[in-house]
Amino acid sequence: MCGISNSTLSSKGQTMKQTTRLVLILSSLVSGLCLAESQLPNPPQGKRWVKTVSLSDEFNGKKLDTSKWAPKHPYWSGRNSTHTPANVSVRNGNLRLLSTLRAGATEVKAKTVTAACMASTTARCLPGYYEASIRCSDISMTSAFWFQGKYSEIDVIENIGEVTEPNAVWVNETMMTNTHFYKQGWARDKNTPFNWKMPSPSSAEYHVYGVWWKDDSTAAFYHNGTKVTEVTTGGPFDEAQYMFFDTEVFSWHGWPTKASLLDPTKNTMLVDWVRAWQLVDDTKNQAR
Repeated sequence: MCGISNSTLSSKGQTMKQTTRLVLILSSLVSGLCLAESQLPNPPQGKRWVKTVSLSDEFNGKKLDTSKWAPKHPYWSGRNSTHTPANVSVRNGNLRLLSTLRAGATEVKAKTVTAACMASTTARCLPGYYEASIRCSDISMTSAFWFQGKYSEIDVIENIGEVTEPNAVWVNETMMTNTHFYKQGWARDKNTPFNWKMPSPSSAEYHVYGVWWKDDSTAAFYHNGTKVTEVTTGGPFDEAQYMFFDTEVFSWHGWPTKASLLDPTKNTMLVDWVRAWQLVDDTKNQAR
C-alpha cells in the first residue's frame, strides 16, 4: 500500500465522501434553480420575462412583508368560515394559512370555523405569468390561489385536501381552475371551469401551480411547469386584479371535521414561494 497508513486512508475516504456530498448538494441547488427558470413559458417573439418583485416572495423572513401583502381580504370575510388576520403567519420559510375552530366552539358550523387570507396590498396584477409552490391543507377546506378585480376573476386553484363528502372522493387529487367574468352581475357570470387530475394529492407534497394571463381574453394554467389547459375568458379581462391566497369551506364538497380543524399537522395551507413576471420588449436580442 506504498506505506500509507489505514488512518490516512480513512481520513482521505472521509474527505472524498464530504467532497462528494458537497458536490451533490451544489448540483441539487443548481438543478433547483434551473427548474425554477424552466417553469417559465417560452415568451413570444421579441419579448422576455422580467420578474415583478412587488408580487414575488420567498417567505424567508420572520413576519409578513406588509409592504406587499395584507393578512386579510380587502372587501370580503369568506364563505362558510371567517377570514381571521391572526391565522396568517410566516415561519420556517413558508406563508402559513391556518384554518381552525374558534376558541370555545364545540361544533363545526359557519360561525365557528376561522379561515385565513393573504392579499396583495393593492389591485396591481396585470397580464403576466404567476406561479406559487403550495402544499394544501389536509382538511375539507379549499387552499386557493386566485386573482380578482371588480368584474373579473382567475382561480389558479381551489383545491381541497381531505374529502368528507362521499360523492367527491376525486377532489383531493384534482387541480380545480376557473375564470369568471361578471360585469353584468354574478347572476350572469360567464365561467370556464376545468379540472385536471394531479399525480399526487394536493396535501401530500408541494405542487407548483401557475397561470399565464396572456391578454384580455386568454389564460393558460400550469402544473409543475407543464400547461394543463388554456381557456378563453367570458369577457375582456382589462382591469388590474388583487392576488389572493386563502382558505374557505366549500360545503358542497363536505365540511371539515372538528378533529381535522384542531390537528396542527393537517389544518394549515403552506406556500413556499410566489413569483410573478411580466413581458417586456427584448431589446438586447433585437440589437444582435
